[in-house]
Amino acid sequence: MQNIRYHELDWLRVGAFALLIFYHTGMYYVAEWGWHYKSLHQSESLQFLMLWSNQWRMSLLFIISGFALATMLQRNKPSRFFTQQPTRLIVPLIFGMLVIVVPQVYIEAVHIGLIERGYSYLSFWGAYLDQDSPLFEGHKTIDDLHITWNHLWYLPYLLTYSLAAGAAYYAMGSRLRAWLRLVLSQFPAWITVVLLPVILLSLNSRWLYEDYPPTNALFGDYFNHGRYGIAFLFGILIYSQPRCWQWIKHLRHATLPMAILTYGFIAFSFSGGELGEGALVEWLTTGLWALNKWLWLLTILGWAQVIFCRENRAVQYLNRGVYCYYILHQTCILVFAFWLRPYDLPPGIEATALILLTLASCAFAYELLRRIPGAAFVFGIPRKKNESSNRLLTPQTTV
Repeated sequence: MQNIRYHELDWLRVGAFALLIFYHTGMYYVAEWGWHYKSLHQSESLQFLMLWSNQWRMSLLFIISGFALATMLQRNKPSRFFTQQPTRLIVPLIFGMLVIVVPQVYIEAVHIGLIERGYSYLSFWGAYLDQDSPLFEGHKTIDDLHITWNHLWYLPYLLTYSLAAGAAYYAMGSRLRAWLRLVLSQFPAWITVVLLPVILLSLNSRWLYEDYPPTNALFGDYFNHGRYGIAFLFGILIYSQPRCWQWIKHLRHATLPMAILTYGFIAFSFSGGELGEGALVEWLTTGLWALNKWLWLLTILGWAQVIFCRENRAVQYLNRGVYCYYILHQTCILVFAFWLRPYDLPPGIEATALILLTLASCAFAYELLRRIPGAAFVFGIPRKKNESSNRLLTPQTTV
């Protein structure tokens, strides 16, 4: 059975992680949205651009992750999978929480008045590691602990979903998996690709959003688990059903204008607009939010198959470094924002400087760290001889 490379998913993986740099820079400037540190120059109009990408950016990553996990499960024995997958996610997460995230916590502590700007960073770091430190009394994050993962929340979520999917995959056995693929192949593509995800996302919002709003805390974060779990499972689904992947490509001319149109309603609703009153209107509003999110995902996945279907050396190079960029980027943004604040630069110049400095720092760190075996592992950079293990492959199937 021949394996083929889905180059478009490589492009999307790099693009989705790159978008985080721009999004988190935007979080520094967007008005009324809480973050670890906020600029003196804030914009309300930026909310609409942030809202647009916020509908789909992390779900896109979980779709790609689900697809990549499916390829990994097919190629690895259970012993290898349950050893390799947790290690490659837990080690960067723990290191990130103990080292990389600490400057963010320091800057936020200055921002909220917990410490003065000139407070010793080493003393603060020691207090952060000391879970009995009185400095953090009243600022606990996990029970009696004041340790945090901040932007690295994606890693424990991905680990949780991967282990759950892996356990289910190996427990089912080859016969049950083949039967399940056969059953799924009987459903019309439009039900699998459009109707079912939108219904599930709508139900998730109606049932869970108010009682369990997003926290990125893993435990009790049921709304987030619903929407990201749906995306993750969809990634596994399109791996097992290549006809659905092709159908997404054929849909792209229809999904783009529909996504633009439904986002008009999202902007209207976000600004306080209402269609009316009553349970039916509430369900309709929820459904339109879910539909907009899913249409953008289908649009991106569909057009990527046409625009980004070719191999690219730069993308191959960056694809090995996405975890390194991801781990470092938010700390870089906050450190540079903290450093530039006293200069009171115009917001356009400051934002450009933040993005360029962050990109340059991440690029330099990646070039340096990928040459140091132990450091490379800690920052999620795969060894060169295992580079093929990160490729997004699927068995070539006649559809």
